[in-house]
Amino acid sequence: MLDTAAAVPLRQALLDLIASGDPITLDGSQVTQAGQACLQVLASAQAMAASIPTDFELNSPSEPLASMIALAGLDSLVAAA
Repeated sequence: MLDTAAAVPLRQALLDLIASGDPITLDGSQVTQAGQACLQVLASAQAMAASIPTDFELNSPSEPLASMIALAGLDSLVAAA
């Protein structure tokens, strides 16, 4: 569940991954709920990864996650198939 409560731990986990410099691949298939705060964290992490540069991919978003991504206009979050 990527709700508001998950935003801070998600942010820290992504910052740690970005700091490692390794490519980041996230699997969104099990997300049952997604809120704007976590979408903002994901978008920010994607931009930060691009500035390093390192790969950042969000694969297989669940229907709830895909719907929120589309609603927020953040289609660039989802890796191209």
